[in-house]
Parts: sequence; structure tokens; C-alpha cells
Amino acid sequence: MNQTGPDPTGIDQPGRPPRAPIFTQGPSPVVLALAAAILLVQTLVWWSTVYGEGFMHGVAIWLGAVRTGTMTGQIPPAPVAGLSPYLLHVFVHFGWFHTLLNVGALIAFGAAAARPFGGGFKGGLGFLAFFFVCGIAGAALSKAVHWSEPSIMVGASTAISGILAAAGWAYGGRAGMLRIALPWLGINVALAVADPFFNHPIAWAGHLGGLVAGMALYPLFVQAFRRR
Repeated sequence: MNQTGPDPTGIDQPGRPPRAPIFTQGPSPVVLALAAAILLVQTLVWWSTVYGEGFMHGVAIWLGAVRTGTMTGQIPPAPVAGLSPYLLHVFVHFGWFHTLLNVGALIAFGAAAARPFGGGFKGGLGFLAFFFVCGIAGAALSKAVHWSEPSIMVGASTAISGILAAAGWAYGGRAGMLRIALPWLGINVALAVADPFFNHPIAWAGHLGGLVAGMALYPLFVQAFRRR
């Protein structure tokens, strides 16, 4: 059966021209709320470090840092049986550059990714659920890959990698998603190959986990949470 009219999931079909350029719409309230929360946490950490004794920095690392190897013994166990970093790492960053880079990407791609969910409570909840599932996937893969190595991972780029794939889904269907996601996939695979030789600080495993989750799960979340 040939379908005419809009896709009921709100995601453009492959081959159909995008409805609008990906960056033309303003961010939704839920995207702005996430960005504000990330900026607030970084502001508190910065203020504590500059004008205090770094108490908030220690709390942020305790609650949100995904740690592996010997680092698990150097930082007190995280709450909720050590599970809080899987959710809260997206709010913790290593400095303002790291923070602003991720906030900018969240606002840029989040507007497109949030659109198919629609407005209202259910749409916002769906976007948040998708965002945090991508973050959890990124944290889990990073933990698995670096299990025996001393490492600390923080930052919203795990979830934003999934948002990047979602933005492609939203404005170009599967083909649009692949056009946006595959270059980021290739970059992080290259970082993974280079990691043993250069020991760079980029969390490629977290990016890959979040990206693959976004590529696979976004249409399911839109179908489940979109306001009709």
C-alpha cells in the first residue's frame, strides 16, 4: 500500500526531501532545560573550584564520573550501588570548553531531534528518555571497553552522539541519519584505532555507544512517546 501524507511517526522517509534545513527551528523547552542544567552544574563546580575548596567538583566526580580500573578505588563508591554515573555523567564536564562544546551541540541538534516528539509533557518525557538511554549506552560501552584501565569519563557527548543520529532521522529518515551518523562513526572508530598509540583523552567508546543507540532506537522512542 502506498502511503501519502505525513509519516505517522513524524520521521521523514528515506528519499523524501527534508521539510526544512536541520538548524532552522529553535530549541524546544526540554532541550533548553537540559542545556541550562548542564551549565548550572558547571557553574557550581567552577565557583567551588575558584572561590572555595573544590567541594562541588568532588561531589560532581563522585556522583557522575564513570570510572574504571584503579580509579574505582581512588574515588568513593557512587550512590545507588554505583549506578548514578550512568545517568549523571552527562551533567559533569572537564572545564568550560568541554561544557560549551557539548551545550552548543545539544542545542544545535536537539531542536531537530525533539520536533517529532511534539510538545507537551509526553513529548518532553520521550525526548528525555531517549537522551538518557543514549547516555547510559555510551557509559556502559565505555565501562566495558576500559574495564581494566584507569580512566574517568564524564560529559554529555555520549547522549549527544545519539541526538546527532536522531536529528538525521528526524529530517531525512534512514538516509538522513546515515549521512550524519556515519562520518561521526568513522571519526570515533579512527580514534579507537589511534588510542593505543596516542592515548588521547577523547571518549570514543562513549560516543560510539550513544551513537549506535541513537541510530537504532530513535524511531521506536518517537512511536512510543509522540503526542498524537
